[in-house]
Amino acid sequence: MKNVILSLSLTAIFLCGCSQSSNTSKSVKNQISTAAFDEYYQHIIDSVRQQFVPDRRVNVFDIKIKYADDKITLKGITTLAEAKAELLRQLQTDNKNIADSITVLPEQSLGDEVFGIVTLSVASMRTSGDYAAEMATQALLGTPVKILQNGSWLRIQTPDRYISYTYAGNIKRMNRQQFNEWISAPKIIFTENYGFAYTEPNSNDVISDLVIGNILKLEDEIEQYYKVSYPDGRIAYVDKKQSKKSDEWLSSVNLTGDNIATYGKRFMGVPYLWGGTSSKAMDCSGFAKTVYFMHGVILQRDASQQYYTGQPIDIDDDYKKLKPGDLLFFGSKAQKGKKERIGHVAIYTGNKQFIHEATQVKTGSLDPSAPNYDKYNTNRLVRASRIIDNIDTKGITTIKSNEFYQQQK
Repeated sequence: MKNVILSLSLTAIFLCGCSQSSNTSKSVKNQISTAAFDEYYQHIIDSVRQQFVPDRRVNVFDIKIKYADDKITLKGITTLAEAKAELLRQLQTDNKNIADSITVLPEQSLGDEVFGIVTLSVASMRTSGDYAAEMATQALLGTPVKILQNGSWLRIQTPDRYISYTYAGNIKRMNRQQFNEWISAPKIIFTENYGFAYTEPNSNDVISDLVIGNILKLEDEIEQYYKVSYPDGRIAYVDKKQSKKSDEWLSSVNLTGDNIATYGKRFMGVPYLWGGTSSKAMDCSGFAKTVYFMHGVILQRDASQQYYTGQPIDIDDDYKKLKPGDLLFFGSKAQKGKKERIGHVAIYTGNKQFIHEATQVKTGSLDPSAPNYDKYNTNRLVRASRIIDNIDTKGITTIKSNEFYQQQK
């Protein structure tokens, strides 16, 4: 109510003095404090942010405003030029005297190198540019990223559109031509949970560790090894028994619910790690992402994002409409003024069973008579969603269709 009254008061002042801006300015200063103006303009910023960036995990709109001497000064960054334009349009309705210092990312200091490829088997991404910051997510070797901000820590965006920070050494920065050459080159994908790349065929000298889903550039084939190169130019050899040519792998993927359910079991016992998305350690949504990624599908990063994707499935009638491969979402339903909250996700495997990451990857059941009945999660099951048959709908892409894996024009 306070904001509404303030907005109406300001609007009336601006309308009364629109033809005499200098007199209006003096009148405004006498009637309403600078702090009140700051609050009013902040309300506009918040409104534009909510319109264009309802999820701050996938876009940036960090704008600061200062009002003094009838002048508005805007500073900050955004990933959306259209959000900036709308903010300026709304502010200019009330005041034409605006100093615009908003940067639309990627920032100019990056030059042409606004693309990148992850160079580590598993690269950690954090909520800010500091090793002490909370881990937000991870990205695997060979993952293409967009670079938004420069520095010893890069602010990047991954193919699931998640925005976070990673140490600059974790990314091989590339210009458009270099990136397109990498994207179009033949590659291999590592298909075992864990392994290594070696300095020579039949050598025990290691170049780096590897995890399932790592992607490397294919250079040659030497007996039972693939000769590969890393994004940063390192040369290594990978056992053919532990990897596949990426094109052949993608062509052979059979995306069915039963295959998703079965594949998840290969990670049984993998420990929990907040923000983890690899076979070394993972969180609940990272587990779902990894299983689906190894079937060529890219899911959203967090459970609360995955919740809004796919086809909603009725969980009433004793779960009879659920199929293997469906995602189960747990949390708290909306009630008594409290919003619905999603905090956990699992993969349904059939017969009221599910598999999920909770302390470690393990199975659970919705059936009270089952020996692995999970009463806690059964009581907080909110909804289910079908990913299979809904590929390339909102929030569900594939390696073939995702723009990050495409050549850039």
